[in-house]
Amino acid sequence: MEQIRRRNLEVAQFKQLCALKKYIHRHSPPTIDDSELEALGVLKRTDLDVDNSSPCDFEPRFFSPWYDGDSDLKEEGDGARVYWSETLDRDKDHPEWIPNAGYKYPEMRARWFNRVCFRLARDHEDDKTHPICTYTAFAQEDLDFSVPYRHDYRSHYVTEAVMLPTAADTPHTGITMFDPVVAPEGTMLRSELDAAVTLLREQVRSGRFTDHHTKPVLVLSYQWETHGRITQAHIDAKLNKLVIRQSRLLNFKAKEPTPDAYIFLRWLINRPVGATKYVSVQDDDPPQGRDRLEAGPPLVEVESR
Repeated sequence: MEQIRRRNLEVAQFKQLCALKKYIHRHSPPTIDDSELEALGVLKRTDLDVDNSSPCDFEPRFFSPWYDGDSDLKEEGDGARVYWSETLDRDKDHPEWIPNAGYKYPEMRARWFNRVCFRLARDHEDDKTHPICTYTAFAQEDLDFSVPYRHDYRSHYVTEAVMLPTAADTPHTGITMFDPVVAPEGTMLRSELDAAVTLLREQVRSGRFTDHHTKPVLVLSYQWETHGRITQAHIDAKLNKLVIRQSRLLNFKAKEPTPDAYIFLRWLINRPVGATKYVSVQDDDPPQGRDRLEAGPPLVEVESR
């Protein structure tokens, strides 16, 4: 009976996420402001404190950036520095180059991050406890669901990779996105919301994590070649709402890897944290079944700007 209630909750969440996904696909502007998120029933919490400037963080956090091995990280970053200074000159000479392929610029910026991760994975191949081994990256052709992608006259973004945990009973997932738009202050990129909704929907659809009341997602977005941002998303089972937390915009504008680039890298090499699993059938916090859950607000049509 308990499993049925938990699965019913996932069914309700799946329908909610499908409605959000439909809205995202019907509306093309590349950004969403806070009022539009609120109208959609999306709850935006306090910013992710990626600078550790606050002694306390009482909001849910389900991912912890890598803080160990500072010297190793700097050494690998320096070793891959040539990838930071790459340009698109070679790409533009390729016969298949598409002049308006704006995602190529964030893709170019991602080369340094990917090279550092490759070097770390190579150096720690036999150390399965190292954070670099926490996830395995998958491209679209390796997945059984469609990843976020959009290409129209107002919005253009693509998925780089989906990061699935190597541990079988871990519901945390990650995704990296390429978007040629840098989010203005107070807005969320449509690609960031699309990525969060897509992965959350897949988590509840699969039924693999029914014993978990929370299935967190981390979205790492490369915005043009100049910025990045980290977004955490989950569905709060008590509120029946999609909850997001975002970092400040991280600045990559420099001839060498910036301090913000290393912050982004630490979150790319993260560890899952936080209580996500039901404790017992008697656990009433959070609610475990659809019959114990208040209905969330209906999705409403909002004017897209």
